[in-house]
Amino acid sequence: MALPLRDDHGRRAVPWITLGLIAINVLVFLFVQPVGFQSGASDEPTADRRAPSQEALWQVRDRDVFTYRYGAVACEVVTGETLAERPEGCHGEVGDHLPDTKSIALSLLTAMFLHGSIGHLAGNMLFLWVFGARVEQRLGRGNFLGLYVFGGVLATLGYVALNPTSTAPLVGASGAIAVVMGTYLVLFPRGRVLTVIATAAFQVVYVPASVVLALFFVTQFFTSDEQVAWEAHAAGMVVGALAGLVLARIPAIRHRGELEREDALLRSGREF
Repeated sequence: MALPLRDDHGRRAVPWITLGLIAINVLVFLFVQPVGFQSGASDEPTADRRAPSQEALWQVRDRDVFTYRYGAVACEVVTGETLAERPEGCHGEVGDHLPDTKSIALSLLTAMFLHGSIGHLAGNMLFLWVFGARVEQRLGRGNFLGLYVFGGVLATLGYVALNPTSTAPLVGASGAIAVVMGTYLVLFPRGRVLTVIATAAFQVVYVPASVVLALFFVTQFFTSDEQVAWEAHAAGMVVGALAGLVLARIPAIRHRGELEREDALLRSGREF
């Protein structure tokens, strides 16, 4: 297991957009999403075979309605009809509790700010902090926010293109963060990431960012977890890399890169 902590870039301005995105995701999870997400409520019998309480059933209902309303569902995007309208060509299990109304277009955006569990949220926010702060500094706040939002939507559409009949609601910032990671790899090909390596013993070492991101990309194709939308992650990495190639040509962004390199040379000279 490899857990990234931070990249090796020394000086940086306060990454307000990255911090703001993290804050929004955390606040949405804690105060907007129904309590069923935090409690892990289930409508299945417990280990001792007792039926779930009425409160647990309400939590499951609220969670399902919320997820289907604000999560992105591939077959809804393709057909333009909500699951409640029973569109043709959709295959897969559908929850018992569906919302009466839904904006399918808006769900492509809202899905990026929802998470299925605390672990899902924590992992995504860690990767956003590690790779997003430096990308934001290079691109500037407006460009970075646009990359995150529009790139995240494109990552979701990549999932839709490969799973057009899916009825599973897609939630999470993973696609948008994969976009940021792809851009990071293009802008900082020699970047290094302080990483916890868990083997026989725990080690904290600097690892080339390209290695960390390559491992992330490859593992998406071999995961056994059906709840992991590897298609959105892979699409996000590709979108981010292509965006990085384009954005790197903008004069202001190229100039920031030159200033960063000069600053790095000055710091390395002082350290020597």
